Amino acid sequence: MTVALHFVFNAPEDPIIFDVSHQVYPHKILTGRRSRMHTLRQAGGLSGFAKRAESEYDPFGAGHSTTSISAALGMATAFELRGLTARNSVAIIGDGAITGG
Repeated sequence: MTVALHFVFNAPEDPIIFDVSHQVYPHKILTGRRSRMHTLRQAGGLSGFAKRAESEYDPFGAGHSTTSISAALGMATAFELRGLTARNSVAIIGDGAITGG
């Protein structure tokens, strides 16, 4: 799924927002962090979550589920207000988002 998302959408211009940490691992590999995956969740290593300071491909950082839909909606609204109607904002949700509101 992550490969398809990166094929269809133009990240980082089209932000791809993941809801929970384990969803972001393939995204990290595809966005230039493959060689550092062995440092995942270690001091000084890659974050277990999407982290804005880590990559321009991580537009939103969150440690809990159910935040991606709100974040993607906010980004889409900002694009629209700025007249950037050709941009997309993509929320990848997990099963926790369904019950989390």
